[in-house]
Amino acid sequence: MGKVLVCGSIALDHLGLYAGSFAEYQEKYPISALNFSLQLKALRTSFGGCGINIVYGLVKLGVPCIPLSAAGMNFNDHYRDHLLALGVNVDHIAVDPEYAQCATAIVLSDSLGNQITGFYPGASPSPLRKMPSDIPGISDVEIAVLAPEDAPIMLRQARDLSAIGIPILFDPGQGISEFTVEEVRELLMLSDYVIANDHEWEILQLNGRMTANEVIATQRQVIVTRSEHGVDIYRDGHEAIHVPAAEPERIIEVTGSGDAFRAGYVAGLLQDLAPTVCARLGAITAVYNLESPETQHYDFTVAEFAARYERTWGEDFPLSR
Repeated sequence: MGKVLVCGSIALDHLGLYAGSFAEYQEKYPISALNFSLQLKALRTSFGGCGINIVYGLVKLGVPCIPLSAAGMNFNDHYRDHLLALGVNVDHIAVDPEYAQCATAIVLSDSLGNQITGFYPGASPSPLRKMPSDIPGISDVEIAVLAPEDAPIMLRQARDLSAIGIPILFDPGQGISEFTVEEVRELLMLSDYVIANDHEWEILQLNGRMTANEVIATQRQVIVTRSEHGVDIYRDGHEAIHVPAAEPERIIEVTGSGDAFRAGYVAGLLQDLAPTVCARLGAITAVYNLESPETQHYDFTVAEFAARYERTWGEDFPLSR
C-alpha cells in the first residue's frame, strides 16, 4: 500500500459546550454589537489541528501516512508523546524555538452542533517547515492532503507536490474566505480533488469567481459534505452522487468530524475505490468522532469498523482487514 502525505496544522483545541442554542440566545438577547457572554456546560483542551486529525483517522484505519507540519515549543510537552504512542512518524514536524505555542483553536459549540471558532496560527508559518520534496522516500506517497492552512503555505506545498507528480486533495477549510481570486484559481489548477463543506464550497466559488461547473471541470472529484444531510460528489461529465450520512449512536462532540470523514475518504481513494464507497468509509469514520468527546480520542479496531460499515451500508467491507 502506498502512503498518504498530510500537510496541515498541528494545534491544541480548547472546546467549550453551550447547553442552549446560539439562535435562541440571539432571539432572547438581541445583539446590537458582537459582544455577548455564554455560560458553558463543559470546557476541555485536546489534541487537534486539521492535518493531524486526519492523520489520526488514517492511523486508526491502518493507512500509512506522513504528517508534514510545524509546531511551537509546547508540542514537546505532551503532543509529541501522544503521536509517538500512536506510531506516527514525527520526523517531519518542525519544532520552531521562535514560537512558544502550536496553532490553537478555540471552539464553542451549541447543543445543535453550531460552532463559533477562533484560530491562532502559532508556528504554522515557521520557515523551518519542510517541503514535500525534502522528505526521504517521498516517491512512496500516492496522494497528498493539503489540509486547511494559510493560502501562501498551501500554495508553496501545492507547487512542490505538483512538480514531483503527487496528486493533491485540496481541503481549503474556513480560511477560504481569506483567499484571493488568484490563490483560489492556482490551487485549483494544481489540485486533483477538492473537499469542502457546503459553506466553504459556496465561498470557494465566490472567491474564485467561478461557477460550480467551472470548478468541477478542473478536478477529478469535488466532494461537498453537508453535515447530517450527507455528502455530494461531483465529477465533470457525470451525474452527481449523493451518499447519506451514517447515523451516530449519540453525538458528544462535532469538532473534528469533518477531518475524520476526510481520513475515511482518503483511505478509499488510496485503494482506487468508487466515490460512493469512499464516502461511506468517511461517513463511518465521522460517526466515531461524533461519539467521542475529543477529536483524537475515538477508537476502534479494523474488525469493529468493518462490522459497523457492513451493518450500516449492507455491503462487504472494501478494505483489507
